[in-house]
Amino acid sequence: MSFSRRGASRGDEAQAERTPRRRRPRGRTARLLLDLQARLEDALAQLETQQKMITELADRLAAQASNHSSLESRVAEVAARQETELAHMRQAKARHQQDLARLEASVERHKSEMSALEHTLNTDA
Repeated sequence: MSFSRRGASRGDEAQAERTPRRRRPRGRTARLLLDLQARLEDALAQLETQQKMITELADRLAAQASNHSSLESRVAEVAARQETELAHMRQAKARHQQDLARLEASVERHKSEMSALEHTLNTDA
């Protein structure tokens, strides 16, 4: 006497024993567990997506930090060059002011010499 399903062959029975069937849950607890499992899988998928985004953002942040430090060093170099040039310009200005003062003194000396010469020429004549 065989207790197998009607119309099923022995090969079908062996296949059914090897692969478990997915039955719909019958009880409330089983349905809740399946719902909980589905939520957990969704949450894990979201977590994985967020972890990928965090990794990408961390990479971007690292690149931006590198660029920022590079820019800061370049700005510092420019500021140092600017200070050096400013110091050179102040020195040149001081030299030019000294030269101008000497030139003005020389012009005044020449003027007084010219006045003295003109006075001498006018008195002799």
